[in-house]
Amino acid sequence: MDAAKQRVGDVVGAVKNNLSMATESGLRVVRQYSDEGRTLALRTLSEANSEAGTVVRNAWSSFIQLVQRLKTSAREVLDPSVLYEELRIFFRDEIARNNAFAILIGLGFGTTGGFMLGMWLARPHLPTPIMKSIASTSFRDPDNVVVCQTAVPQFQSASDILVRVRAASLNRIDRRIAFGYGRTLRRMIRTYNSTYDPELPLVLGRSCAGIVEAVGTGSKSGLEIGDEVWLATHWYEPGVASEFVVVPETRVSRKPFLIGFEGAASLPYSGSIALNLLDEHNLTEHTCKGRQILVQDACSPVGCVITQLVHKWGAHVTATCHTRSVPVINNLGAADIITFDNEHFRSNFIDVNVEKSNFINELTSRPKFHYIFLTTRLGYDYKFLEKFLTKDGVIVDAVEPEQSTDDYGVVGRFFLGTYVRCRKVAAVLFRTSVDWGGPHLCHFVLERLAGFVNDETLKTVVDRVYTPNEVERALEHICSEKSIGSTIISFR
Repeated sequence: MDAAKQRVGDVVGAVKNNLSMATESGLRVVRQYSDEGRTLALRTLSEANSEAGTVVRNAWSSFIQLVQRLKTSAREVLDPSVLYEELRIFFRDEIARNNAFAILIGLGFGTTGGFMLGMWLARPHLPTPIMKSIASTSFRDPDNVVVCQTAVPQFQSASDILVRVRAASLNRIDRRIAFGYGRTLRRMIRTYNSTYDPELPLVLGRSCAGIVEAVGTGSKSGLEIGDEVWLATHWYEPGVASEFVVVPETRVSRKPFLIGFEGAASLPYSGSIALNLLDEHNLTEHTCKGRQILVQDACSPVGCVITQLVHKWGAHVTATCHTRSVPVINNLGAADIITFDNEHFRSNFIDVNVEKSNFINELTSRPKFHYIFLTTRLGYDYKFLEKFLTKDGVIVDAVEPEQSTDDYGVVGRFFLGTYVRCRKVAAVLFRTSVDWGGPHLCHFVLERLAGFVNDETLKTVVDRVYTPNEVERALEHICSEKSIGSTIISFR
């Protein structure tokens, strides 16, 4: 038993000794490899530092050599004699000389263009000047005429004139324009204009009076800044019921010195229509004597002018008007007045049975007329009215006719656009202005009107004067049966 324990103890002791020897041997191997790895790492690091130092030294040496070469080259390049010799050799060749000149010219133009572009981009932004205008903002809304802000017009020609408006007149044609009269033709004309002109808001007003604010450098009218003038414009052009208006010099003239701005604003458009009609039918101070002339609605602006002129020239004038206007029409020279009550003024002209209307009954008892002037839009039957004319009598319609172009479809507008374009091209080639209809408006007609006013042949008839903010009341009054003469908007 003891012997067995002794053998077991010996075996355990031997195992321990073997394990101890194996452990010591493993540690010895680990230490050996560890020492060899550290020695290798130190040797590698030392070699890397040595190589890096060599690279840095080589780079620094190369940099120093480069600087030395640059200094040497700079001395050679900046040497005036060397530069002179190089330039002499370069410009000795004609091709090189031409190329050099081209490069210099290009640099000059490029520098100048760049400078001007920079100045244009850096220019201060100036706000567009605006003004107060009476304009239509649509063609359908019943309350479409308002006071709005529009851009101050700019000169389109060197002969244009800028006028500060003091007073402008509104006519019945302006009411029709506000609801689309001539809109198709006006849109076509605007399409082929050289400048952009928005359709709406559309400024109203056909005539005005004011003070010259600026005169174009090419104007030969003789007008100067501060002159008091009056002017008129066509129905297809922007109106003049605004604080400023630009007009060609052929449409403006000095206003009569005997009347103010409000009175002067009432005559240019209606007076031009009246003179055009009288000239067209050869009615002058030499041919009017003894003529029987009927002026329907002598209260209208055109009727007031025709009544006065033919009366002064010796004609016998029969006028129609409502009762309120009798004193005014009588003062204008009408020898015979057919009156109607204010409440039935229009209905008295045309009844369902025209032969029984009061107007026809009044005409039957009077001598036949040489001329019948119709100055307002009423549904007269021309054939029926001819029975009240003499054998060579004439019915003269002073109302602007309806524009058939307003009802054009796509095909009609296409041909209308072609027609407008052709007339525009012809006007440019022959250096003329295009007339699209309406009375002849020019400074000669205005000067004739001014002469009639100054010699007291013609009086201005101004019914009421409104401010721009009262434009709705003004338009309502224009279309009423109680209006007499012109309705004025004052911009003072």
